[in-house]
Amino acid sequence: MSKKILLIPAAGVGERMKIGYPKQYYPLFENRTMLEVTVNRMLGMSIFDRVAVVVSENDAYIDRCRFEGAVEIHRCGGDTRAQSVLNGLTALHAEPDDWVFVHDAARPCIDKESIVRLVDTIESEAVDGAILALPVTDTLKWVNDDAMIEKTIDRSRCFRAQTPQVFQAQALLTALQNAIEPVTDEASAMEMQGARIKVVEGSAFNIKVTYPEDLKWVRSYINQLSLRKESVQ
Repeated sequence: MSKKILLIPAAGVGERMKIGYPKQYYPLFENRTMLEVTVNRMLGMSIFDRVAVVVSENDAYIDRCRFEGAVEIHRCGGDTRAQSVLNGLTALHAEPDDWVFVHDAARPCIDKESIVRLVDTIESEAVDGAILALPVTDTLKWVNDDAMIEKTIDRSRCFRAQTPQVFQAQALLTALQNAIEPVTDEASAMEMQGARIKVVEGSAFNIKVTYPEDLKWVRSYINQLSLRKESVQ
């Protein structure tokens, strides 16, 4: 029976955060980094058979992290996200048909309901993979090199990709190895192979922390979740 494996590439430097060190290690709360919050939330969902984090070879922070469950650490991160995922897949030695869920370390607000929708899709539909995404609601403009509008894009078929993105291990490994141009997510590599990829409803709360101003919102949201959980208990 195929396993469900969570793979979190965490070898990036997060330059747009301008904090002087990788953003995944920013102390989202007093004693928990963003990476710890993301991983521990995923561990708490009890969905994955294996959880792995890919960091750079010389990562000086990962050994200080405290995870609330078994987490594999692979020091094989590359210069790009795609290379880190490729290296991580190689290090996993997963079975070809294992499902690998690739998730951004900087998306700590991921919810279990979204993950369940992904799992239901790959288990019940004839697809090669699935990604979380949301429909675009803003009007989209195509501009030239001088930032002058050339045309308006039909947004009815446009979606904003999120993570996790889930594909079978061998298929994703092959797609990343064969990618003929830089890819910014796993679906892009799989698209080049003609894969059937289903868009699954994501969540507006599943934002990717990119700029310093994102942090206050994320802290507030996760604190609210904690308070709700405590009130139920």
